[in-house]
Amino acid sequence: MILGCVTIGQAPRVDVVPDIEPLLPGIRIVERGALDGLDAAGIAALAPEPGRAALVSRLRDGGSAVLDEERMLPLVQRAVDAVAEDGAGAVLVLCTGHLPSLRSPVPVYTAERLARGAATTLVGDDRLGVLAPTPRQVDDIAARWRRDLGREVTVVAVDPYTADDAALAAAGSALGASGSDWIFMDCIGYSERMAAIVQDASGARTLTARGLAARMAAAAVAAR
Repeated sequence: MILGCVTIGQAPRVDVVPDIEPLLPGIRIVERGALDGLDAAGIAALAPEPGRAALVSRLRDGGSAVLDEERMLPLVQRAVDAVAEDGAGAVLVLCTGHLPSLRSPVPVYTAERLARGAATTLVGDDRLGVLAPTPRQVDDIAARWRRDLGREVTVVAVDPYTADDAALAAAGSALGASGSDWIFMDCIGYSERMAAIVQDASGARTLTARGLAARMAAAAVAAR
């Protein structure tokens, strides 16, 4: 079985795929990025205007880019088409942003739907804290979780691509102090190692979007 992994940044995602491969036994991964083939000027042109929904993703050189959510849709669709042509029997979009209406002859799963849905079920009526990658996403992410859970959540920003361990621990401590029972790390860039730091600092059960999405995708693929 081949699973196509699509990032909204550039492939390969050397920070993500090694973390999720153990969760996908017997499945070969092929990767494509929505920004593959674009130069620095082309990527910069996709930056969101003030007030527009933003996404953050990793670039091949280890840097990151802030991208306009709506304008990324056709580029993500192109990457989905590419992994299907590469022989993928299913596609996992490595992004927790809102990317509706993706089409493919094979099933397409998004980290938004898989990971956020699983987290909503696990959290239940407990108090949720959320980590977001940039302050400009805090209000939008808080509003989405408010709609999902029917109550307020606490959102703290810490960039998974630039933050050191001390910054991650400080973010975890802030969410722990807010009374969070669970913490959801709402970006594919957050690793399982980062989750361990946040959990130790907060005392709250901590979930990564990448871990939940990979486990749910593995279950979906195995059931086909």
